[in-house]
Amino acid sequence: MAGVQNVYTTSATTENLSRHEMLMWVNDCLQSEYSKIEELHTAAGYCLFTDLLFPGSVPLKRVKWNSHLELDWLSNWKLVQQSWKQLGVDKIVPVEKLIKGKFQDNFEFLQWFKKFFDANYDGHEYNPIEARGGEPLPINPKGGGSAVVSQSKMPQRHAPTLTTSKATAPPPRPAAGNGVTSSIKKAPASVQSVSKPAYVAPPKPSAPSARGGSMNQISGVDPHVHEELKKELEEVRRQLFESDEVVAGLEKERDFYFSKLRKIEVMCQDNEQTGAMDIHKILQVLYETEEGFAVPDEDGNGVGDEIY
Repeated sequence: MAGVQNVYTTSATTENLSRHEMLMWVNDCLQSEYSKIEELHTAAGYCLFTDLLFPGSVPLKRVKWNSHLELDWLSNWKLVQQSWKQLGVDKIVPVEKLIKGKFQDNFEFLQWFKKFFDANYDGHEYNPIEARGGEPLPINPKGGGSAVVSQSKMPQRHAPTLTTSKATAPPPRPAAGNGVTSSIKKAPASVQSVSKPAYVAPPKPSAPSARGGSMNQISGVDPHVHEELKKELEEVRRQLFESDEVVAGLEKERDFYFSKLRKIEVMCQDNEQTGAMDIHKILQVLYETEEGFAVPDEDGNGVGDEIY
């Protein structure tokens, strides 16, 4: 395999492509349904892109294609970083910024990657759906937006071409393993709309009528039984609400402590060559607090209760 050609993006060299054109290009290449640039922050798309450019360089079976967990996103970025390091890509990946899902950070990184792709793609055929085992990407696009896919061909080396065309009725997309080979150089599927089903809230209980009954009383059901069921339903709703609050608190606590571990990991990576660590900085990370957390009061045994 030929060596990697590294590229460097500046304001003078970056192609002036809009977010819609960049998103169109991503969906063309990966046969995906991204509706926002920010959705690339999970790194699943970059894992597939890397395998597209350098087949076999990423263990795709370890990629978490549609996970909603930050730990899995970090695992995906780790796969990208390890692959790029072995290939000789000298780009520093700002994982901590990208993983937050902010548009500007992810858009700037994608602009660099587009230039890197154009410099290294040799025009070979590739089936992205088969490569990811038929997994949708992403499985549930945010915002219910349309996954814009152009009818242009894959941009060739040093000559990226992006064209837009009117949407036509989308043909059925081939599933993995059905014997149909999708070529990355062939015209991909046209515009496909993926919309979330609208959520319809259940009807609220009506106010009791003047006769003492309920206006939404179910016919054939004893009024006393109906009232008991209503009370049980309200109790279940209350318990669910409390459970949601507990889960939200646990997730916040998990993220709080994980951020500490991540900071220490970065410090270790930065000092991997020297082997010297600043103990003061490590202790500062361990004992730093943020809103919603406080340092526990220690009892006589040196064990305290955390205030959350």
